Amino acid sequence: MKKLSLCFLIGFLCLSNTVFAQETLEIDYPTIKEYVTTHPTEFQELMQRFQANDSLLTRQDYATVYYGYSFTSAYQGSMNTFSDFFELTKAKKYEEAYSAAQEHLKSNPVSLQLLYHLYELGSMLQKDSNETRGYAKQYAALLTTISLSGDGKSEETAIKVICVADEYQLMYIFFRVGKLKSQALINNCDLMEFESSEYFPGTQLYFDISRSLDYTSELFNKK
Repeated sequence: MKKLSLCFLIGFLCLSNTVFAQETLEIDYPTIKEYVTTHPTEFQELMQRFQANDSLLTRQDYATVYYGYSFTSAYQGSMNTFSDFFELTKAKKYEEAYSAAQEHLKSNPVSLQLLYHLYELGSMLQKDSNETRGYAKQYAALLTTISLSGDGKSEETAIKVICVADEYQLMYIFFRVGKLKSQALINNCDLMEFESSEYFPGTQLYFDISRSLDYTSELFNKK
């Protein structure tokens, strides 16, 4: 349960090796927010195409899906911990855990955490291969898209994520980070310091968590 299956891992790491030569995606939150709030039908159609694994989606489409989700009413920032899923997994009630993860995915279709575990559990439980491959494709597409939002070397070029849990997916699955030494909040960024990384040239990574911080601030201001 802690690692991706060998075949998927090899394929994914081959994909990750090509990412660093690609151009960084420009993620403009105001523009994305305007699109989501003024064109909700079009955004929902784009989300449905993502969920259906439409092969014609572009990298910018994936970026709009992922970051745009944070401007929908379903978004909960970093507050959704999927505790029932993890409790079921810990109790080795894997069928129930799989169903719980699928239910959560209905309201949070861009959760890297859920997609990762659905692929893992689906493979272990020998679920329909098309279904599990679908989760793997969505996971890999989002992960590589997020990695293109910045190089992670400074606050100004931090990798943009919409929840803290996604930082760990980037660190441990994409960059293959070794032991995490410390974590610090610097303005709108999480600064992660670690011993080593197989796919990142350094021992520090900056993640822009401004969307999650803004959501939390707005939530408390409503009270």
